[in-house]
Amino acid sequence: MEKAMNIGVLGAGQLGRMLALAGYPLANRFTFLDTTGHPSAGIGDVMVYTDQHHLLDDFLSRVDLVTYEFEHLPVSLVQAIEEVKPVYPGSEAIRVCQNRAEEKALFDRLGIPTPAYRLVEHADELEAAARELGCPVVAKSVTEGYDGKGQAVIRDPAEAAEAWRAIGHPRLIVESFVEFVREVSIIAVRGRDGEVVFYPMAENQHVDGILRYSVAPMPDLDDSVQQIADGYIRALLDELDYVGVLTLELFQCADGSLLANEMAPRVHNSGHWTLDGAVTSQFENHLRAIQGLPLGDTAARMPTCMVNVIGREGDPAAILALPDAHLHRYDKSERPGRKLAHINLVAPTHEALMERVRACAALLPEAPEPRFSFEPPA
Repeated sequence: MEKAMNIGVLGAGQLGRMLALAGYPLANRFTFLDTTGHPSAGIGDVMVYTDQHHLLDDFLSRVDLVTYEFEHLPVSLVQAIEEVKPVYPGSEAIRVCQNRAEEKALFDRLGIPTPAYRLVEHADELEAAARELGCPVVAKSVTEGYDGKGQAVIRDPAEAAEAWRAIGHPRLIVESFVEFVREVSIIAVRGRDGEVVFYPMAENQHVDGILRYSVAPMPDLDDSVQQIADGYIRALLDELDYVGVLTLELFQCADGSLLANEMAPRVHNSGHWTLDGAVTSQFENHLRAIQGLPLGDTAARMPTCMVNVIGREGDPAAILALPDAHLHRYDKSERPGRKLAHINLVAPTHEALMERVRACAALLPEAPEPRFSFEPPA
C-alpha cells in the first residue's frame, strides 16, 4: 500500500480547508502556501509566502505534488513550482482563467458560444462598444475580478466614462447583457489518465455577484442540455490537458441554449452541494484525480440545495434542527459580504427541498428569498 501523500495547496481559504477534510480519510497530509497574507484554512500546516526563495524551497521540500484552491496567483510562481514538483491542474489553466480575454479566445476556438463581447482599452472605446452592442452591457476588468468585483453594468453609453473610472483597470471586456432564464454551472473532473466524469448541472442564484443558492440536480433539465454542457467542458478539459475539478458557469436562454460565462480551474462554490448530496464530493474527486486514483461516482443521492451563509451567521442549533440539514462552518469572523459557511439541505423531492430552503433562509440574518425558475413537481 502506498504511503500517505503530502499535498501542497496554493491558497489557504475555505476551499483548501474542505479539500483537507476530504483528504484525511485517504491518509493525506496538507501544507498550504498562502499568498494573500490572510490565511483562513485553520487546518494542516500553513506557510505565508513572502517572495523569499528559501520559504518556497521549504514548502516544496515538504510536498509530493501541488494543487490550488485559488486561481489569483502569480503565474510565474506556479510555473516555477512546476519545474520542481507536479502541479495539477497545470499553470496554463491558471494563465487562461486569470485573463478574461484569453478565456473568451479559448471558448471561441473550441466553438463554445458566449455572449457577444468587445475588448476595450480606453473610456471612449468603452462608450463605442456600449453603443455597438446595445445597452445594457456588462464591463469587466480583464484580470483580477471575482465575486462581482471589478465590473459595472452600463445602461446608457453616457455612463461609460464613469464606469471606466470606477473599475480602474487598463483593459476591459464588454459583454452584451444576456436575457437568460437562469444561471447554471457544470462541474467535471478529469483524471491523470484522461478519464472524465460529470456532475449533474446546478442552478445558481446570485445576489450582488455572490452565489447564494445552488440546486442540483435540476428537475426540469432536458438530458440534451446536460449533454451539450458535458461536451463544452470536456473540450476545455482535453484542450488544457487538465487534471482535477473544472467548473464552467453558463447562462441558459429561453430556448434552452447555453452561453458560457466563465470557468474556474478548481473546486467551486456551486459544487459544495456534492459534500452531502452526491455519492462522491467534488473535493474527494479532485484529490482522487490529482493522485491518479480512480474517479468516484458523481450521481446525486437526492435533490440538494446549497445555501451560502454570507456576512452574518445564524444560530447553528436552529439550523441543525432542520430535517437533513448539514452545516459546514469555515471558522471565519463575520464581515459584510464574507463567505462564512454553507448549509446543504437534502430532501426526497424538489417540493420538499424548497420548503426546507425557505425555512433555512428564515434562520439566516442576511439570506435573500430563494427564487428558482423551475417549478417543483407537485
